[in-house]
Amino acid sequence: LRSGSSRPLGALPSGSEERVLPAVSVAVMHALRESVRRLAEEARDLYLNDAVPYLDKPPTPLEFQRSWLCPNKPFIVRDAISHWPAISKWTFPYLRQEVGEQSVSVAVTPNGYADAVHQGRFMMPEERKMRFGEFLDIVERKRAASGVFYVQKQCSNLTEEFPQLLKDVDAHIPWMTEALGMKQLTLHSNLSHWNINTHIINHKKRFLLTPCI
Repeated sequence: LRSGSSRPLGALPSGSEERVLPAVSVAVMHALRESVRRLAEEARDLYLNDAVPYLDKPPTPLEFQRSWLCPNKPFIVRDAISHWPAISKWTFPYLRQEVGEQSVSVAVTPNGYADAVHQGRFMMPEERKMRFGEFLDIVERKRAASGVFYVQKQCSNLTEEFPQLLKDVDAHIPWMTEALGMKQLTLHSNLSHWNINTHIINHKKRFLLTPCI
């Protein structure tokens, strides 16, 4: 979950961190952008699809390894988690009832950029502890707050901070568990192949993927 932002672009909320990167010439940045552009173009010519394909059902573990994981090709499975109770149950009233009093970790940034380079600086979010109900007040604009508030603790606040919600999702993804030889269910993880496995409960998410070298 993420709130909106009312803070001017580039302003930092109290507690945020910034790391100033070494100055890079315009020529060097242009060369880097051109290299990335050529890489993406060559990857499309060699093995990528013109658009991310949709699958009507999950692949088998062998199909996943052979056709998608090894060649580093993304895909989208339609209705892969349509059987999860979370799809219909995770409304604001339900979440308030189940975890509204829970203390959770919330990342706060001035404009949504976190763990990323923005305006020549590597931006890291301020981390706050608050009741989840207070966070929902900000998301639903019932309470004014500057910045973008985002529940995104690494690695997985679902299992650590929202155990009451585990009953609403599958314990793991069987075909992926078999393919990777590990069982894991997290809201966010950068430490394993599971970072490639994203489930969208509501709304949509945009990914910008650079081809692997």
